[in-house]
Amino acid sequence: MVFEHIEQLQAEYTDKYVVVDGDRPELRRFQGMTGLVKTVNMSGRALVQFDGFNNIGWHDIDIDYLKVVDKPLSQEEPPKPPHGTAVPPAAENPPAADS
Repeated sequence: MVFEHIEQLQAEYTDKYVVVDGDRPELRRFQGMTGLVKTVNMSGRALVQFDGFNNIGWHDIDIDYLKVVDKPLSQEEPPKPPHGTAVPPAAENPPAADS
């Protein structure tokens, strides 16, 4: 009976985008970020990978504190360099030497 419930949660949440309940103090660090549920473990908790800060870890979060969303929340543009700061040009390939 428990295994069927876990399998149902896996089917319902795996590969879905989620956001966390920002009122939970332990989850505030994920507020404003979209996560992708990788799977649901046998404890009934979602393993979520968040899109912020080049984060590749999977976080074990109770399903009750997640809300499924249709698409990822919009990300802000990357910070621009301060005005007047030179941005180095992209490295160019040197011309091939004639043999």
